[in-house]
Amino acid sequence: MNTNKEFILIIGGSGSIGLACAKMLAKKKYNLVLIHRDSRSMQKLSQVEFDKIRNSGIELYNINVNANTDEAFIKLKELLSENNIKSIKAFIHAYADANIGSILESEKELSADDFIHSFNSMALSFVTWSKWLKQNNYLQNFSKIIGFTSEGSFRVLNNYVAVGMAKSALESACKYLAIEFAPYGINVNLINSGIIFSKSVELMERQKPFIEKAIKRNPFKRLTEPSDIAKVVSFLISDDSNWITGQKITVDGGEQLLSI
Repeated sequence: MNTNKEFILIIGGSGSIGLACAKMLAKKKYNLVLIHRDSRSMQKLSQVEFDKIRNSGIELYNINVNANTDEAFIKLKELLSENNIKSIKAFIHAYADANIGSILESEKELSADDFIHSFNSMALSFVTWSKWLKQNNYLQNFSKIIGFTSEGSFRVLNNYVAVGMAKSALESACKYLAIEFAPYGINVNLINSGIIFSKSVELMERQKPFIEKAIKRNPFKRLTEPSDIAKVVSFLISDDSNWITGQKITVDGGEQLLSI
């Protein structure tokens, strides 16, 4: 068993970016606590991936629960206590649960509840979890907090209005958190990812042309891969990033330098 007792908490640990981060950080011999929400059929696939990570010699604990509920906080606190985990080296918020649609289009018209749900999941959740971890003394000097934003926060994407608004709020929250957490030696940053082929992309555009257009726009002629993001997360967790905070770091191979 790995003797390094530094733990990383990942919310969204079974998703494309969250799982890629878990795999990358396991290679660096960090122990992991993953919060994820999977259906019964997906749980089996997730457990296969989690077992592979455990076989690398690190500790991995996972909780299948909706991170937007009080139950998630209760279960996490119980797990940390039971396993004598007193501090978190880094908190990675890779929670992706939002509504796709438009303001007016009747077939995909978003309700007020759709906007609120997207905001709670992608923006407020980032703040709430960061605050809870700090107030419960799990974050220590030079702990790291990392979230994920996207091009939709500053550019109009098809059927992305609820997510785009939430991501804009997330970016603002990152700056405020960075200032308030700095006196405690805690860094807060966001990664602005290029387009990754994931379930959220499928929901946004169920058409091949969208992916083909994204590949064509990227100077490297490929989509961003979860492993591209995980490598940068690994750096942001390291002590080499101690003087970086409140920033939005774009990891997209130059994709967003060009207009859509």
